[in-house]
Amino acid sequence: MRNRGETVNAVAKSSTSSPSAAQILADYATSLRYEDLPPHVIELARQCLVDAVACAVFGKDFPWSQTVLEYARSTGEGGPCRLPGVPELRLGLPQAALALGTFGHAFELDSLRKPGAGVHPGATVALPALAAAQANGASGRDLLVAIVAGCEVMFRIGAATLHTPEKVGFHAPGLTGPFGAATACGVLSGLSASQLTHAYGIAGSLASGLLAFARVGRGGMVKRLHLGRAAESGVLATNLAAAGYEGPDSVLDGEFGLLDTFCGESSPDLLTAGLRQQYEIERLCIKRYACHVTAQAPVQFLREQMATHGLTGHNIEAIVVRSSRKVVTHHSELEPNDIMLAQYSVPFTLAIAAFLDPIDPCVFDEKALHSPDIRALAKRIQVTEREGPVPKGWGAEVEVHTYDGRIFTGTQEAFLGSPEEPLSQAALRAKFDALCAGLSASDSMDLFDSLWHIEATQDLSQLVNSLDLART
Repeated sequence: MRNRGETVNAVAKSSTSSPSAAQILADYATSLRYEDLPPHVIELARQCLVDAVACAVFGKDFPWSQTVLEYARSTGEGGPCRLPGVPELRLGLPQAALALGTFGHAFELDSLRKPGAGVHPGATVALPALAAAQANGASGRDLLVAIVAGCEVMFRIGAATLHTPEKVGFHAPGLTGPFGAATACGVLSGLSASQLTHAYGIAGSLASGLLAFARVGRGGMVKRLHLGRAAESGVLATNLAAAGYEGPDSVLDGEFGLLDTFCGESSPDLLTAGLRQQYEIERLCIKRYACHVTAQAPVQFLREQMATHGLTGHNIEAIVVRSSRKVVTHHSELEPNDIMLAQYSVPFTLAIAAFLDPIDPCVFDEKALHSPDIRALAKRIQVTEREGPVPKGWGAEVEVHTYDGRIFTGTQEAFLGSPEEPLSQAALRAKFDALCAGLSASDSMDLFDSLWHIEATQDLSQLVNSLDLART
């Protein structure tokens, strides 16, 4: 483990001595082949893609998405990329990545890694890769390989940060996302290992994203943009590297590199740990509820207790949640002023789940935000830090107190959609159908089937018909 400010001379001289982490990761990504991937890894890449497209289709209609879409249309209309759910529009690759990354993260529904590492593979790997695959006429197999490569690189980068950038106010997916997108798009563009290394060097200077919105209780719309910008930055880094633009190969583990600059503490060894022996994509986590991942476990516990004991929101007097320090400091807003901040808050999300079914993403709306019952219960939900050794992840100890004096307690470490309890194909399909409810049943089925059997597609520039089915 390394603390901020420690000198890393050996790594800083990597261009003339041992390879840097960026060079090792680039060599890995560009050498990855479909035939070498285990079936379950391909399956996880497929799930990541299917879930990401569903999140984008659902997310495209929100005001923050439409604003970004109009900007993308004004600057890049006429390109090779189709967007799921936006018929008859073609965008340039950078604009498509910007829009899709924003769509995918538009409503707190997109995938992550468990334990948390500040990464969102759906929005910053799978969706820009889908756009890049169209732009390059890649095959479905090529696309799945690119998704695996992007996850393997980005997940390791996120893990190496020890998730410390958010302690000082950086939004981690805005830092890690450009590397994931650059990896996936670079693989699909046919970059060499040297070119991809330069793309990483460029991506490091495009990393951005601040958590100011989480402190002032307003301006949460910008959080959605962080993932769109990360996806777009990965494309820019790839395109510049392909044209001969250079970036430092010490961008990850060198002096003034990503870990040295953004992290109070970091673990550089994790950048390449297990590479070629184990797959980070096995840590893929798919959400069921449209709220921050730290609320997934307590919400599942609450809903299970309500179903078991016949409770409604009106029966609940108070709730106590014991979770991580980060939940206490970043996710405990009791009176949010907008939907994004409500989804970001564990107490407010629990209050919504007490009165409404959180499986339906549409319950996270203005009506819920201003509901007197929900707002009153949120103020009666206490969030404190767990004591003693705590397993990595997003688990929580929860107490549900009822007005008639009953107390239901338990610890929820895993939840449906986490690696320990992965979603079945049927459960993933149910989420897909719920998010694509604006489509006709036949169109939703056709879109799902085309994505689920993406390996059969030889040229993704011909995916136009399947994407055009995703119409409102």
